Parts: sequence; C-alpha cells; structure tokens
Amino acid sequence: MPIDGRRLLYFVRVAEAGSLGRAAQSLHVAQPALSRQMRLLEDEVGATLFERTARGMPLTAAGATFYADVKRLLSDEQDAMRRARLASGGHLGHLRVGFSEIYLWHPQVLAALRACRAEDAAVTFTIEAMLSGAITDRLRSGHLDLALAYSGQIDEDDPDLRHRPWFTDEYQLAVAVDSPLARQPPACLAELNGEDFILFRRDQSPRMHDMIMGHFHERGFTPRIVQEGTSHHTVLALVAAGLGCSVMPISAKARMPRGVRLMEVADMALRTPIHAVWSAASETPLLRRFMALLDAPVAPQD
Repeated sequence: MPIDGRRLLYFVRVAEAGSLGRAAQSLHVAQPALSRQMRLLEDEVGATLFERTARGMPLTAAGATFYADVKRLLSDEQDAMRRARLASGGHLGHLRVGFSEIYLWHPQVLAALRACRAEDAAVTFTIEAMLSGAITDRLRSGHLDLALAYSGQIDEDDPDLRHRPWFTDEYQLAVAVDSPLARQPPACLAELNGEDFILFRRDQSPRMHDMIMGHFHERGFTPRIVQEGTSHHTVLALVAAGLGCSVMPISAKARMPRGVRLMEVADMALRTPIHAVWSAASETPLLRRFMALLDAPVAPQD
C-alpha cells in the first residue's frame, strides 16, 4: 500500500527538528496527532525509525536510511512537478523538425532554434533537411513533428495534418559566374532552350518538380536536363562545377557556394508558398511555442 505523502513530509520535519514538539510547532499540528502519525508510519515501514528519549527523537539506523530515501523521493516529486509545468509552457521536451534544406539557414529558423535553447536548455531538437516531398512523407510516417515545406505537397483532405502559411519564396536563375549566361543573361526563359540544365530528381519532391516544369512549359521553355541532384545543395554544387544552369529559391543566397550567381529572368514568376506543417497527434505546447518563434521578427545581424 502506498504511504501517505503528507506522512512522509511529517517524518522529514520530525527527523530534521530532532524533536516531536519542535516539529509539531513548525507544522502547526497537535503533538499527539503528530506522534500518532509517526507510529503509523513505523507500522507501515515495518521498522523503528526514531529513538524516543527524554531529550528528543533521534533517528535510528533504519530511520537514517529511510530519511535519505524519502528526501530523494520528495525531491524527485518536486522535480517531476517542475518539469510538468515547464512542459505545459513549451519549455521542455524534444522536437523533431524537418526543413526543406535551404530554410535551415533562414534567419527566422536560426533565431527560433536559438531562442528555444537559450530560454531553457531542457529543449532539444532532431533536425532533418531534405526536399519538401521527402520531408512531408517523413511527417506523415510519424518520424517528424513539424515540417517547413512547399504547400503544394500538402493534401488538403488529410485529416491527420495541420498547416499554416509561413512565407513565400521566389525562384531565380542559378548560373556559374564564369559562364556565358552570367556575361549575357537571358531576357526570357525561352532563351534557355538548348542550354544544359540541372534539376532535382522528381522522386524527391514530385509536386514541386511538376510545378516548376509546368511553369517552364507555359513560357516556351523545355529544359534539356543533363544532370540531376537529390537536393538544392547538390544542384548548386553541379552549377558551381559548370555543368549547367538551374533555378533556385532566393533563400539559398544565405548559403550560396562560391562561383554561383542568382539572377532574375523577366518572365519567370516561380513562387513557392512555404507552410509550417504538423501532425495533429504531435501538437504540443513546445511545437506551438516554436511556431510562434518562427513568426517573431528577427533583429538584423552585423
């Protein structure tokens, strides 16, 4: 049978006071009632916890052992309550977050990660970075709690997912700085016909891939895809190596490799709405707090 928690508190007070009278006075409990509680506790434990002398109630060897264990138990109880309060406010827990990889370096993402960790070291993260399609699949399979991904990957009829807009990115042409395209930029997308083109593999983000290709075809551009990458960064590496041109969200400027330049093309209007997407089953105070931090203004960095 579990021991009454109040009785344990009384025991600690008597043990620390060394006297039933002093403990009763500090607890505002009648001395006979406190004495009875200690007798009942000894019966429950099955050992004599105090030596009853004219000068006080020192602990027996059994009492000293029991006192150390009870102090640890009460401390654990207090810690459990403290942790529960922290968790209820989103200041404790583990968050599994997936980003379309270029947004891992976005100033608001970095600021949100920094703020979460700075306010309480009890918050930890697992971070995954890949293209939007793969990230959304990881969310659906239960491997992630939150994703920042292209909204076109979201099934509006999916009852298990929630989402809201975060921001809208815009694409530009990515070229090697020593390429002819850098020296003589195209006036329109159709002028890129015949150029070596690099794009991410369709299986990595099918809807985003189809959105980009559809936009090209509407403007009379049929890309000659000679190289494929599995991510934005692998595509940028291939561009930097001079193997062709590509298109890239302007957020990639935060981590642009040496030798690659982004430039506008007049008739290219590729815009990608990026949403915060999460599982309804994973919506915790920590997740809500992190999403609020993603929306917070970011002070300019020197």
